[in-house]
Amino acid sequence: MSDVLIDVRDLSFRYPDGSEALRGVSFVLRRSETVAILGANGSGKTTFLNHLVGLLHGTGSVHVCGMPAEGSNLAEIRRRVGMLFQDSDDQIFMPTIEEDVAFGPLNLGLDEAAVQVRVDHCLRQVGLNGQRKRPPHHLSAGERRRAALAGVLATEPEILLLDEPATFLDPPGKRSLVETLRSLPQSKILVTHEIGLAAALADRAVFFEGGRVAAEGSVEDLATRFEWH
Repeated sequence: MSDVLIDVRDLSFRYPDGSEALRGVSFVLRRSETVAILGANGSGKTTFLNHLVGLLHGTGSVHVCGMPAEGSNLAEIRRRVGMLFQDSDDQIFMPTIEEDVAFGPLNLGLDEAAVQVRVDHCLRQVGLNGQRKRPPHHLSAGERRRAALAGVLATEPEILLLDEPATFLDPPGKRSLVETLRSLPQSKILVTHEIGLAAALADRAVFFEGGRVAAEGSVEDLATRFEWH
């Protein structure tokens, strides 16, 4: 079994208005690895993530878990890849936390007993087991982020895509999220502006600039090289 979970080669993409978002991006994510993607707004980071789950299609190649990210493979890829959005309110929509976490496994066709086991496990993973009956809008921003993460984990993905996961979180919320993410075994791609978050979680970093990979290395080295704070 290959240890390469994501293999992107020479990926380029233009939006319909002609703006060039990605220019010859190559990237590898290995099993049990966390990679931070750094760069300014508009540098192509989120566009890149959207290619990994087949929401966008450019030129070049994108393979996820050995499968081209296209056509009939996309359903299986989206089962194996969980994406945590920047805004939790885009991801949580059921009346209670428990129902929201159950939504994904139910859609996979699991029976109620199996779904309940997953819900219990995932809520414990994110530290929300005691709040399972609460409506999501009664939670703090940090709790909503962890509830959204529980919903992602409930489908048992192999890879987590984390798009600015610390947005809107206060320092205690960020610390709690870091502790939770550190405890998870999945390989992760972390898109963030926050060097502290990247340094706490990532094994290495990739710096996007103008739709290209401008540099790769440790988080600390890239932060120094690009004067990123």
